[in-house]
Amino acid sequence: MKGRVYIKKRYFIILILLMTIILLGPSFLGGYFWTERSAIRDSFPNEDGTVVFEKDFKNKKVVIWDTGQNKYIKLIENNFLYRPILVSGIDAKTSDKKMNVTWSATNREGEIYDTLFAAEVLDEDIVKVIVSNEKANLEGEKLSLKEVEEQSTIFVELDVNDGVAAHYILIPYLEVGNFIFRGVDAEGNVVSIF
Repeated sequence: MKGRVYIKKRYFIILILLMTIILLGPSFLGGYFWTERSAIRDSFPNEDGTVVFEKDFKNKKVVIWDTGQNKYIKLIENNFLYRPILVSGIDAKTSDKKMNVTWSATNREGEIYDTLFAAEVLDEDIVKVIVSNEKANLEGEKLSLKEVEEQSTIFVELDVNDGVAAHYILIPYLEVGNFIFRGVDAEGNVVSIF
């Protein structure tokens, strides 16, 4: 009889330990989460919201998380467990207030960076956002999109869906930075620039 009570207590303790590990595990896992939803919801800014954009890239997913107050772009990595490796608020406003934009990068390996681009489009005429890194034009001369593409080593076109656009790309560290965002209408005219 005593042996049965001991075995029951033992199973009860093991059950409690397992539940503790499952519930509190991510807190001790260095930013890893059991589910994709938890990685999106419980990482910075750790506010309730909804996913308004998502796109898969092999074992990574780009999402835009809308908290109702702000939008954030997140890069979630899936290697059995889920981990947010990049998070950035989409809050840099163009001077004409037609777009909010952001980009973020983190070192992946060697000289390659995981890089995110995102835009929240506030002008319904903008159907595409182009991100480029051509050298600054000190004379203020307007370049055509073809000239921009020719002078850029990074030229990414993001299609706007439901007022947002996002993209993930691997970039050599020498190319990271000095990005220019252009909001383009259906006819190919630049409507807004940042």
